Amino acid sequence: MERLEHFLKNKPEFLLRKLIGSSFDGVTITNSKGQTIWYNQSFLQMSGLLPSQLDNYTAAELVKNGWMEDSASIEAISKGVTTTKSVKYSTGVEALVSATPIFDDDGKLIYTFQNIRDITELNKLKNQLDETYALSESYRQTLQEVQQTKVNGNQVVYQSPLMEKIVILAHKFSKVNTSILILGESGVGKDVLANYIHSIDIRTNKGPFVKINCGAIPEHLLESELFGYEAGAFSGANRSGKAGLFEVANGGTIFLDEIGEMPLSLQVKLLGVLQDMKIQRVGGTKEIPIDVRVIAATNADLEKMIKEKQFRQDLYFRLNVLSISIPPLRERPDDIIVLIEHFLKVFNEKHQINKSFSPNTIQLFLSYDWPGNIRELKNLVERLMIISDGNLVNETFIPANIHTKISNSDDKLIEDSIDETSDLQLKDLMDEYEKKVLSFYLSKYKPMKRCADVLGIDLTTLARKKKRLGL
Repeated sequence: MERLEHFLKNKPEFLLRKLIGSSFDGVTITNSKGQTIWYNQSFLQMSGLLPSQLDNYTAAELVKNGWMEDSASIEAISKGVTTTKSVKYSTGVEALVSATPIFDDDGKLIYTFQNIRDITELNKLKNQLDETYALSESYRQTLQEVQQTKVNGNQVVYQSPLMEKIVILAHKFSKVNTSILILGESGVGKDVLANYIHSIDIRTNKGPFVKINCGAIPEHLLESELFGYEAGAFSGANRSGKAGLFEVANGGTIFLDEIGEMPLSLQVKLLGVLQDMKIQRVGGTKEIPIDVRVIAATNADLEKMIKEKQFRQDLYFRLNVLSISIPPLRERPDDIIVLIEHFLKVFNEKHQINKSFSPNTIQLFLSYDWPGNIRELKNLVERLMIISDGNLVNETFIPANIHTKISNSDDKLIEDSIDETSDLQLKDLMDEYEKKVLSFYLSKYKPMKRCADVLGIDLTTLARKKKRLGL
């Protein structure tokens, strides 16, 4: 201790220089006139100021010349109190500057000591936190609204985060009256989502939800179905004429399913309707104003069809003001169980039965990739409930083609996991295979408890295997 006191007494300036020079924070010392008499390298890097500026100009002059936004030392000198300010330098660095006045034995201010701490990253984190909070609040509010619509009976059955995002997006889209394009494979539930959007439409006096499959009606009839016709418009026409589906849907929603199947000749007329919100019946001359939300859907690649001159680009742009792409069921396995539960309830009520699925049956459902998506799942659930004996549906009733596809998928997983050129022993090969299997299932089924249930093992075993295999 004595040696340290001796050192401090005899070399105070040396120690001060070392302390200031090695500080991560910026440090400056000014005299009573605001002239900088000491600074470290950290401050130069933060402030972007040159030694010549600090040596030749007071703090007030540095601010006056625009070289510094503000200085805490000015206020500390004038008021004689510790002052803290947030200062942004020309380098882009935001700093928290604290200036502390130092007095002599007579109470006269002789120096100010400034500590300059870089808070740029801290402010960025704060801003990100504020933005995240605002976003989460918006998300929470929207989610509450979505949950409220569920309570009111207008729901899309889902569990996966993927579908939750889509439902929230659909909820946002329902608040504006513009065209919506829904994309997705056949059977993913495009019509269900369209109906959901209609059910929560912003308009208070909603008209009906009218659906038409553009690929199911012959071309020569589709125009009159959509736009109606006047009396005597063609042979066999109703004598008093007929309103088209656009008129029927007035005040509500018209859902144009399989829009990619619409003939080019009708695409032109549809484009005009979307632009003007007026229709003209076949054989008529009068323009009829309409107030209709148009939702179109397709499983086709419209951009490819545009290149092949099979779909009009201008119509695509008009329909695609807002778009939603629904992922296939194989990409959201979390939805399979809740959909099964939903269909069990629906068909138990429909057929006045009380059936459920065995765990093995559900596990096979989870292993299947469902090329027909929700439509295939729905049809299979109803079929199994009807043909099975007893109240518990087991896997023996699942069609052979599905068993085969699942088996082929498992075989491919094994083949893909084996490197024929490898020198690995059987144990190592089995470890490699187990690692690939677990990696596949862990990515597909979340959380881990769900994955463990699907694999038929307990959570502790799965966690132990995961750790052992380095997953």
